[in-house]
Amino acid sequence: MSTTSVTLPVGAIETLDDGIGFISLVDRMQEDSSLKVVNAARISYDKRKDSFADADSKLCGFLWKHGHTSPFRHSFFTFHWKAPLFVFRQAFKYQVGSGWREYEANGHSVSLDVFDVFFDTDKGCSWNEISGRYVQWTPEFYVPSTMRSNPSHGNKQASVDLPADFDHAGERQAMLDECNASFERYEDRIERGVAKEIARMMLPQSLYTQAYWTVSLQGVLHFLDQRLSVDAQYEIRQFAEGILTLLQPELERIGVDIDALRSSH
Repeated sequence: MSTTSVTLPVGAIETLDDGIGFISLVDRMQEDSSLKVVNAARISYDKRKDSFADADSKLCGFLWKHGHTSPFRHSFFTFHWKAPLFVFRQAFKYQVGSGWREYEANGHSVSLDVFDVFFDTDKGCSWNEISGRYVQWTPEFYVPSTMRSNPSHGNKQASVDLPADFDHAGERQAMLDECNASFERYEDRIERGVAKEIARMMLPQSLYTQAYWTVSLQGVLHFLDQRLSVDAQYEIRQFAEGILTLLQPELERIGVDIDALRSSH
């Protein structure tokens, strides 16, 4: 069983060097997001500008550095992802409402939604993903060409390439064979009448899926700060790099230090 050929959307960035995974910018709010940041900040003084200047870049940098994040929540971007399931499970951490907490306010128990405007640094994110209950999956899997191992000491989240004399190609083929065998059983169950929502349970995490992610500028910056880190898993880092490439001119315009963003951890 072989993977299908994939046509990337116009402007999409290939992420995982397998011709399948990508990230693309589908839409953005029409107004200049940089100008919107400074106008949102200046509304406190009943001020507004019609154009963006160098001084505004410095203002944006000051706001972000000192934690004045609300002006960055007025601009939104929509990205189209095609990524393995395990990548999405990490990316879902950047979805509003992904956690549930209750607080006491004036003697009443209230949900997270009352407070997330103030406390949720991921404010302004929404995911919609392909549903395996409704569609039958395509046999597309991500398996790295070079295997990695956890270091014997230090950061347990990090991984390093196994030596060149390790049988990388053989291990990769074995993993692909396992994925394809699992997919064949999945298809067989559906043919025998098992519901897609049941048959999908045994599919591997390396299976590709797709989703739309709509996120505020603050959410983008928070995601990049977390997932450009050297100790973030390699695969999700490639999607973070793709988003950075798509938005880099805009981020630089508001004074984001790209090198510092990559080395912030």
